Amino acid sequence: MQKYYSHIRLVATAAMLASFTLPQLSAAQSAAAYPQEPVKFIVPYPAGGVSDVSSRAIAAALGKKLGANVVIENKAGAASTVASTFVASQKPNGYTLYAAPVSIVINPTLQGTVSYKPYESFTPISMMMKAPFVLQTNKDLPVNNAKELVELIKKNPDKYAIGTSGVGSINHLAAEYFIKQFGLKMVVAHYKGGMPAAQDMIGGQVQMMFSAASEAMPFVTSGKTRGLAVTSTQRISTLPNLPTMNEALGTKDFEATFWLALVSPAGMDKALQTKISAAMQSLGQDAELRKRLSQLGIELDTSTPEVVTANLKRDEAKWTTLIKELKLK
Repeated sequence: MQKYYSHIRLVATAAMLASFTLPQLSAAQSAAAYPQEPVKFIVPYPAGGVSDVSSRAIAAALGKKLGANVVIENKAGAASTVASTFVASQKPNGYTLYAAPVSIVINPTLQGTVSYKPYESFTPISMMMKAPFVLQTNKDLPVNNAKELVELIKKNPDKYAIGTSGVGSINHLAAEYFIKQFGLKMVVAHYKGGMPAAQDMIGGQVQMMFSAASEAMPFVTSGKTRGLAVTSTQRISTLPNLPTMNEALGTKDFEATFWLALVSPAGMDKALQTKISAAMQSLGQDAELRKRLSQLGIELDTSTPEVVTANLKRDEAKWTTLIKELKLK
């Protein structure tokens, strides 16, 4: 009888161990077999823009690494909230990936209410790219560098205007950060996009703005505007003669970059997350892709999932604090 009960306990123990082991094996096998169908790659902006073009290039390269057919879906609207809300509702099976922008952590504060949570609704995979801004001015403004610009504005409070591509955009927040950092008094003029603002800057209606590097390059290199500095912590290859804001103004922590990170809906299996993240990180060694993106004013930037979360928290703290102080909506 004792042998009988010992046998029963052994069988029960084996069954219990199997119940823990089989799902783990299934998850690992699922990750190994991935992908078995087309992968939707959600881009939160309209087709044709720099964010879309760079996302397509990265998605195509990732598809080759994974052996996947990657299909781009543009879901523009509400400063990326439309796309974020859609992705948050999808299955975390690896067949919906999202080029999540920095605004994913800004919009809950800026818009008041969104139908997702920046951390709980998504699984981080890897950073994708980052793009600095160029501080440029009307070519007739009597300054040769960023320090002279700050001095000019301080001597003439409320005389000059800085353009933005819209309330709550990163270049708008960069402008407000600039104004706050140096105690400036000036007009902030909002436009529906970077190019309309740039055209008015060339025409003299506004005197300066922080422009996406891709938009600033043709103006600066042709002499239509004057480039003074870049908002990244390092100089950029396409405009190597421009100092960083920190170099130009003696600051230590002036940084304002637009970035995209690769995420999936929350709940992705760890093995699958690791597989896709590893494929993304290997793209960081793709010299051809890096060169192609640099020509667009974009820096290829791949990472571990932990770096994605760290970037989200850093920029959430920086920008939401500013948004609350200025009471932006």
